[in-house]
Amino acid sequence: MARGLSREQSKEKNLKKQQNAAKGNTENLTPAQRAERDKAAMAAKKAAKDAAKAELAQSADGAAQLAAEEKRKAEQRARQKEGSFAAKNPLLAKQLKKTGK
Repeated sequence: MARGLSREQSKEKNLKKQQNAAKGNTENLTPAQRAERDKAAMAAKKAAKDAAKAELAQSADGAAQLAAEEKRKAEQRARQKEGSFAAKNPLLAKQLKKTGK
């Protein structure tokens, strides 16, 4: 049985653990309410991003920049799709890569 110093250390450790356990959701919202709040925040963020993108598209430099960004994103999506395909079927992906398709 724990005595003396080890008992005190165990009490301190347990007290610290209980204090940390009290942290967490302090907003008292249900998961549905949190989801609704987050959905509204993301919609506002997307609207601001779309407005900034539309403003940037008005200028010639901005339109070129947006086109380059869209091209980069399309290439990135293609690479990701190829990687996903290769992960699912590595032998077929290797054969297709050899043939150049």
